[in-house]
Amino acid sequence: MSHKVIITGGLGNQMFQYAYVLALRQRGLRVAMDTSYYGFFKMHNGYELENVFGIKESLINKQGFHMYWLRVLNKYRPSCLYTYDKLLFEKNALESPRHYIFGYWQDERYFSGVEEQVRRLFEFHGIDENNKQIADEMKGENSVSLHIRRGDYAQFGMSLVGEDYYRKAIDRIKSQVEAPIFYIFSDDMREAENMAKSMNLSYRLMCHNRKENSYKDMFLMSQCKHNIIANSSFSWWGAWLNSNPKKMVIAPERWDGKTPDFKPQAKGWILD
Repeated sequence: MSHKVIITGGLGNQMFQYAYVLALRQRGLRVAMDTSYYGFFKMHNGYELENVFGIKESLINKQGFHMYWLRVLNKYRPSCLYTYDKLLFEKNALESPRHYIFGYWQDERYFSGVEEQVRRLFEFHGIDENNKQIADEMKGENSVSLHIRRGDYAQFGMSLVGEDYYRKAIDRIKSQVEAPIFYIFSDDMREAENMAKSMNLSYRLMCHNRKENSYKDMFLMSQCKHNIIANSSFSWWGAWLNSNPKKMVIAPERWDGKTPDFKPQAKGWILD
């Protein structure tokens, strides 16, 4: 029997869901990916795994009755649908998947055992010369990516990471990294620059990758030597894909206001 994993959300969520697919396949399961939701709801830049990483999958992308069927499944959650819309780690999520599987799987433990395959497949495509040059500059400096996410989180009432978190994280970096250069990524550059100036940082604003090119910000985050991330799967992956063996990654202690104990697991990261 084929299992269907529903793919939804922005690029970071899609990456977690695909890593979960790979983990299920490692266990010998036949798994298809259902991207039908993108035909009905505008989510960031839509389905991006093929454009960003060159990942080619035979996708289920139906509308009409199929979409109605997915809505019915999600509402009534019968035994054929494994839905885990909470954020806390579910240890049984790989053991007994149902026919339809919906979740975000935002935890490194879900793809334990296939990490190297995940790193190999999440290799960025289409990086232009400008971004390659910035990446080269990052490698020659004590570069630190700093992600400040505001726009859509504020719009939809999601938990925002406060300035205290960033001040504490920046102080920690300064105490252990000589002459750090902060590369700032944000959807609210005015607030980000004000914060950088108030903290007297050496910084560069990264505001040139927009819309369908926004994934290149994740590439740049991964090229920095160290990372300060937001409560965002986008910068989580930027930090996780950072191959610097001596990297410092600082992540928020509280990720989601509705699920206080949720902390996306990653080995060796510092929670502030």
